[in-house]
Amino acid sequence: MGYQADRGTECGAPGVWVRPATTALVARDRELAAMTEAAKWPPSLVLVEGIAGVGKSMLVTELVRRQGIEHWVAARRCDPSRHQTPFGVVVDLLSAYPRKLGRLSPAAGAIRALLPELADRLPPSLSDASAPAAAAGFREVIGAMGRVTLVVEDAQWADKWSLRVLRAMVNNPPAALTLVLTYRPEQVGAGGPLGTRAGRMTRTTVVVEPLGRDGVGRLAAEVVGEVSDAVVNALWRRTAGLPFAVTELVGAVRDPGTLRRADDDAAERVLARIPVPWSVREEMADQVRGLSGPAAAAVRAAAVLRLPVPASVLCSVAGVDGDEIGRLLRRAVLVETGSSVGFRYPLAGQAVYESLPGSERQRLHERALAVLGQDWPAHQLATHARGAGAVREWVRHGVRAAEEAMAAGRDDTALGWLTELVAEPALPAADLARLVTILCGHGLRGSGHREVIPVLERLFTDQRLPERVRAEVAIGLGLLLMRAPGDLPRADIKIRTAVRTPGVAEAWSLRGVAIFGMPYLGNRTVEECRRWQGLVFDRIAAMPQGPARTALLASTLQSRLTLGDASAADLEDLLPSAVDPHDLEHLSQLGRARCNLADVCAWLGHYEHARALIADGLRGVESAPYVRSTGLGTEVRLDWLSGRWAGLDERAEAIAEANAGSLPVAGEMRLVQGWLAIATGDTARAEKCLRETGIADPESAVAPVALSAIAAMTTLALDRGDTRAARTQADAGVALLRHQRVWAWAGDLVPTAVLAYTAANRLDDARRLIAQTTTGITTLDSPYLRAALATARAHLAAATAQDAAALYTAAATEHQSLGLPYLAATLTERAALLGAPHSFLDLAKTYEELGAVIAAARCRHQARQAGTPLRSTRGRRGYGQSLSPRESEIARLLADGRTNREIAQTLFLSRRTVEDHVANILRKQGAPSRAAYVTQTK
Repeated sequence: MGYQADRGTECGAPGVWVRPATTALVARDRELAAMTEAAKWPPSLVLVEGIAGVGKSMLVTELVRRQGIEHWVAARRCDPSRHQTPFGVVVDLLSAYPRKLGRLSPAAGAIRALLPELADRLPPSLSDASAPAAAAGFREVIGAMGRVTLVVEDAQWADKWSLRVLRAMVNNPPAALTLVLTYRPEQVGAGGPLGTRAGRMTRTTVVVEPLGRDGVGRLAAEVVGEVSDAVVNALWRRTAGLPFAVTELVGAVRDPGTLRRADDDAAERVLARIPVPWSVREEMADQVRGLSGPAAAAVRAAAVLRLPVPASVLCSVAGVDGDEIGRLLRRAVLVETGSSVGFRYPLAGQAVYESLPGSERQRLHERALAVLGQDWPAHQLATHARGAGAVREWVRHGVRAAEEAMAAGRDDTALGWLTELVAEPALPAADLARLVTILCGHGLRGSGHREVIPVLERLFTDQRLPERVRAEVAIGLGLLLMRAPGDLPRADIKIRTAVRTPGVAEAWSLRGVAIFGMPYLGNRTVEECRRWQGLVFDRIAAMPQGPARTALLASTLQSRLTLGDASAADLEDLLPSAVDPHDLEHLSQLGRARCNLADVCAWLGHYEHARALIADGLRGVESAPYVRSTGLGTEVRLDWLSGRWAGLDERAEAIAEANAGSLPVAGEMRLVQGWLAIATGDTARAEKCLRETGIADPESAVAPVALSAIAAMTTLALDRGDTRAARTQADAGVALLRHQRVWAWAGDLVPTAVLAYTAANRLDDARRLIAQTTTGITTLDSPYLRAALATARAHLAAATAQDAAALYTAAATEHQSLGLPYLAATLTERAALLGAPHSFLDLAKTYEELGAVIAAARCRHQARQAGTPLRSTRGRRGYGQSLSPRESEIARLLADGRTNREIAQTLFLSRRTVEDHVANILRKQGAPSRAAYVTQTK
């Protein structure tokens, strides 16, 4: 079966005989079923109606493909932009017919001159060349073709002579004919392009509607894979559910992976960067081309207005009367939304807008600004003021638009307005100074610091700004650079220089000084941090309650708790118990303070209190995406520690991607992913994630994250038996810890470093580290550090032939009481290996429930060695092309580059068993070799 297809050319052009390609069709089962059923029973007429871009062509293509019966199918799409040839549609449909014709009467000779391709199969020409004679001739030829399906797409543009032939066939149809017509209902009369007369064919009308949200999601997933709900909603808004627009929009995304976890703001940003698809431009150009002058003016005005508006407003901006709007609605160029009129979907309006000359855009923006007045939303007025080149109005409305966006929790949108405003060359110096201060403050709250940093760097050298304002810009810029990987030294220099500038606002100066009291960033000593903290705290004591005071507390409380200079309860008492719910800045700073304290509590081991602080802190930070990310990031780390691993890697990845340029947030997420990968046996991924925590550059790393990452790298080295690498990593971490002497962060590093030192027979180094840590945590209220020291002492006892089993058991009990099941299990396993009465089978079950499959296999092996009866771990048979649980375990190790022998040793299997599993994995994954498999999984 084939069909004649030449998509996109005008009626009358020659076609090519092709076999239909398979096209994915989504959320159209009902329509396709109706068309398929109707096409089975000739003579039948199938009318497929729907607006442009709704997917009629895809349905027809799928219908032709699915018919699956041996008869001829021909298709032709009509085009309004070219000269119409008499009978052009019908001639194109029939001219490529390849088979013999049945018996023909002399009437068929009337079309011999019209169908020279079939002349050798037609009777002699007739002298009567009238249209009725030609219609009778076409009907005769079609009847002689036998079982045939003829498809005419966009039949609203078919030539009048062809339509006469088609109506004649409806009235007196060949018995084996199925006729399929697609058309746009707004451009034809009632009953479709052939009218309402029923004729003698079975008539079926299929109405194709735009996709709903679910259909949009399914179609997007068919094109690029899984997308987030936020992306689905954004696509539906931008395309109104038109499949061709959805397909082209998501198909143009360079990195489809960004669509999997994008939130609302990210989804809008990604889709807004994509140019209008060419098919949308072409479609809108065709629609506008056929309009009268006044109607086209109304369409251009609607494009400049962008959003639907009352018809009276559109008429005033366009300078036309209401009759033109009615005509556009009837032709579905514009649509009604409630009491307003606009484009069916934003991309259509954008296509028209981008086609306008600059002078026409400016004129229409001026008209819109004059017509709308002052009562419309600020973002609309700001858009028109900018487009009209009215700088003063743009500043007034743009600032209000930014304020409204911040009040609605759309801080990134607010930053977008502010960065555009300060980039305006014609902006007066006084307005620039005011806007720069606003931009700096809100840039610190948002997550778009990568976009704000280059703007502030340019403003820092802008001579229109007074020295005081440029110094405040430098402080804001330095605070933002603190978040960027590798920019910590540059940030330090900018802030140190700026805080000494005369006239700088105290709130900005103190906020810069507070940074120097933070032990988290760089390699500052405890004494240096305390000195800077003292300067800031002296000023805080004299400040009234308000956002400036709370902002400084947010920058200093975590440092004091980390250094053990105050208790969490005392520090929390310094914060306001409640703030004005309409004061977004104060809410944001209070949320920041609580999230910062929660982070310290999580390092110290006060896990439930950390969760309570996060819950309180996140309530008021909807307009501060960066603050929200820090709280959510700490929550992810808490879930890693507490064994809540289901979906944890995905959550961490989403936060890391949303904060890709922010090392404090993204680095912590990579740390969690690294530890999680170690526990699940994916060492290659573990190393990759840990390298992205900043450990290669301690000067710019977040210190507690770097120390924990070094501990994780040490663990990896110990697991593979590389004692030299393990002690090298441990030495680096211990050196950093001793330089800073911030013992609150020693919990992950100290036990691991002691284990590395004992493996290298450096027992004195292990004892010295334990002694220093014991002294260092004296002033700290840290349950986790106490448990970590118990682990370190057990490691040392095991290396010195002491009775370590009891110490490991005690340490495991401490970790379990803190809600740390994975760490408790690892310590229990060590105690069991030394003879403590613990069940390896119970440990295997604990590991399996967590997802630590390698450790579970290790414990099952120990149980087997001890003669404990084991239940079969073999899962159900018949996994088909999916990997079995055992194959999944082996696949992770295979992707890590392990040899069959290494995999066998890790999982305690025979090499022959591993070889069989590897062969199955390669076959199921379509990899020609294990090297190819390793490459495709990276």
